[in-house]
Amino acid sequence: MDYQEINTIRNQFQSGLWPQFLQMVQIDGLRGWSGQAVELNFPVVAVVGENGSGKSTLLKVAACVYVNDDKDKRFYPSAFFVETTWDTIQGVKIDYRVKLGPNIQSFRIAKVTQRWRVSEKAPKRNVFLLDISRTLPLDASVGYAKIARSATSEIESADINDTFRGHLSHVLSRNYTKARFATSNVDPKRQVGLLEREWGELSQFHQGAGEDSTLDLFRTLQGVPDNSLLLIDEVEASLHPRAQRRLVRFLLWFSRQRRIQILLSTHSPYVLQELPQEARILLLPGPQGLSVVYGVSPEFAMSRLDDEEHPDVHVFVEDRESEILLREILASSTETAELIRRIEVRPVGPSNVVALLGVLGCKGRLPYKSVAVTDGDVRDVNCLSLPGTSAPERIVYKNLKEKNWPNLPQRFGIGAGSLFTVLDDVILEPDHHKWNSIVGNRVMKSSTSVWEVLANEWCKSCLTDEDRKSIAEGLAKVVDLS
Repeated sequence: MDYQEINTIRNQFQSGLWPQFLQMVQIDGLRGWSGQAVELNFPVVAVVGENGSGKSTLLKVAACVYVNDDKDKRFYPSAFFVETTWDTIQGVKIDYRVKLGPNIQSFRIAKVTQRWRVSEKAPKRNVFLLDISRTLPLDASVGYAKIARSATSEIESADINDTFRGHLSHVLSRNYTKARFATSNVDPKRQVGLLEREWGELSQFHQGAGEDSTLDLFRTLQGVPDNSLLLIDEVEASLHPRAQRRLVRFLLWFSRQRRIQILLSTHSPYVLQELPQEARILLLPGPQGLSVVYGVSPEFAMSRLDDEEHPDVHVFVEDRESEILLREILASSTETAELIRRIEVRPVGPSNVVALLGVLGCKGRLPYKSVAVTDGDVRDVNCLSLPGTSAPERIVYKNLKEKNWPNLPQRFGIGAGSLFTVLDDVILEPDHHKWNSIVGNRVMKSSTSVWEVLANEWCKSCLTDEDRKSIAEGLAKVVDLS
């Protein structure tokens, strides 16, 4: 993740430097959406969810909310959501909120019965929708077979400029000395992309799938005007992990340079890992409909898309440190250790995500039994909480220091004087998230192994029976209901 770029964008966005912005879309009565709203809180947002969860519907709705400056390029809901013999589309309401300079305005698109109704005062904005069809190989696209067979000459050529060619080279890890689109003498409406490397030029008829689709993408991006809305379905298609990461970093830069709002759909953890928590949205289907979850960790988002064994209960915690401490608490007694076999503990992100999942679990809106466990510094009526009144690291380090770091020299294999100096010093660091890494660097162990030792020793020396029992009973109650 490019933290410097993200912090720059965050600061500029909060200062109001994106003069046009789609802030919210609420969809009711369309493809499984029943009134859920999606808030967009960052200039580049990725929506993740399993197939059929509503990602493409959201992007197509977003494409329709503005009137394109070029009337021939306007998107209409009637073109995306077509009634067929098998599909009846009625009773649809789409509400949305946009920022227009200093003003905030709300609009509605609706289809009560037969006709779509769009506001006559709908805002104007350039909108670009790149759907999954962009990944179709050129030789499989309509009209291009004839060009491949019959073209004898070029009649025109348009280059990708040096800046975008340089970024294209970086994304695909290839040194392209030239990138252009040629028009043949066969069909002036269909262009063929060409990439030049040290050994010569290669057309899209022979490029790899990733080169083909990314070259088309960069041609479109080069022509996107300032303040536009850019929508990309399955942004990672045909790209390997490194290229995915580099493409997202480029899109962040591109968004900042031209004040462009970008909404992506993805199934890729690599895409999510390059974006801050406010830029990640999970669409989570459940027995009572779709839930919209903000700020999820990439690991949790991807776990919802994977084929896996299902435990009796899913337990949501903030991070890896909370997971390890919870497991150590349960393992510290034979009476509670049996619970470990029946639960799956998943770090899902910051406390607000844990709390939201706690609410959804209590309301039965998740497709499985679950319980949320916050850190001790957060209390929520819908969640259990870890012992103490502050972050797990602060509780564990503080309590162990009060007991003079019991048994730790033997556990780490380091002299007490040296180890205690490291431990006493690290708790002076304001950011407790760094403590385990700092100690690990000093004692030549990983941050995870440091935390496992500290959490285990804390459970032996500091954990009370009351705290262990409180957590175990809360988990057992949900397990027994399964």
